[in-house]
Amino acid sequence: MTDRLRLACVQVCAGNDLMANLEAAASLARAARNDGANFIAFPECVSMIEMGREAVLAKAAPEEIHSGLSGFTDLARELDVWLLGGTLSVKLDEDRVANRSYLLDPSGELRARYDKIHMFDVDLEDGESYRESATYRPGEASSLVETPWGKLGMTVCYDLRFPHLYRDLAKAGAVLLSVPSAFTRPTGRAHWEILLRARAIENGAFVFAPAQCGEHPRGRLTYGHSMIIDPWGEIL
Repeated sequence: MTDRLRLACVQVCAGNDLMANLEAAASLARAARNDGANFIAFPECVSMIEMGREAVLAKAAPEEIHSGLSGFTDLARELDVWLLGGTLSVKLDEDRVANRSYLLDPSGELRARYDKIHMFDVDLEDGESYRESATYRPGEASSLVETPWGKLGMTVCYDLRFPHLYRDLAKAGAVLLSVPSAFTRPTGRAHWEILLRARAIENGAFVFAPAQCGEHPRGRLTYGHSMIIDPWGEIL
C-alpha cells in the first residue's frame, strides 16, 4: 500500500552563490524529512537568482554537469523521498538557457523534466521590468508523470496565468499540479493566491506551489506565500 502523501514546500531566498543556495535548500529539506515529509518540493530558481542575461549565462551549466541536478540526485537518495527540484538554469548553447524543473524518485532516478513554456516578459508599474525570453528558451511540451499518489502535471511560475495548460494536464489525468515559483511582490499581492486556488478548483486537482521569498541580488523582491491547495480550493 502506498504511504499517505506528506508534502513539504521548501521556501528559500536564493542569491547568486549556487552552492550556498543549494546547501540552504538541502538543510530545510532535511528538516522537512525529519517532520515526516515523503515528497519535498523546491521553488523556481532554487540554485540561483541572478539579474541580467550575461550573469545568468555565465553561471548556467549543461544538464549533464550541473551541480544542482547532481545535488538533487544525492539528496533524494539520502532522504529517501520524491523530490521536485524547483528549477535550474540549464545551458542549452552559448546564447540560451532553459528554466528546467526536475522530478526525482527516492532512488535518485530522474523521472521527468519540464522546461518552462511561458516567458515572463513584463513591465510593472513600479518600474520593474523582466524579459525572460532574452535569456531563456521556452519549452515546447508539457510534462505529465506517474507518482505513487497519481499523475503529476509539472508547470512553473508564469505558466500559472495560462489556464489551458492546466486543463490539458488535468484532462490527461493529472491529480497533482506543481507550480515552483519566484513571483514578484506586486503580482503576488494581486493574483498569487487567487490563481492557485482557481487552478485547483477548475481542474479538481491538488496544487502545490513552493516559492521564493525575500530580497535577492540587485533589489529583486519575491512574494513567498508557498501553498498547498486541495481540489475544493482550500489552503491546506
